[in-house]
Amino acid sequence: MTRAALIRSRCKIDGAVARLGLEPRTVRNMAAAGAIPGAAKFGDTWTFDIAVLDAFVLEKERETCPSSRRPQRGATGERVPFGAGYRPGAATTDGHFAQTIQKLRATVGKSSATE
Repeated sequence: MTRAALIRSRCKIDGAVARLGLEPRTVRNMAAAGAIPGAAKFGDTWTFDIAVLDAFVLEKERETCPSSRRPQRGATGERVPFGAGYRPGAATTDGHFAQTIQKLRATVGKSSATE
């Protein structure tokens, strides 16, 4: 492997910060604790294997966000139901009308009780 290929396969702390989305201090502390695979310290500089770091990020995404994908549409284009048995209170025009009547009766009842 050529020297240029070795240099390109590793990044410094700023590259790891960009890939992980963490603060530089956090990345340094995690690398020192051995929590980031492919991290190596040469002198005073931390370097990271880019391929191993990207694989680490993908693994963490799979662990923490297994169901982060949006609900898929069915074969006919309808939405896949989300949540068990969710139904809005006023799903129809009749429901909206009934809610409005209930609110009006409640406000009339409150105002006549205070008089």
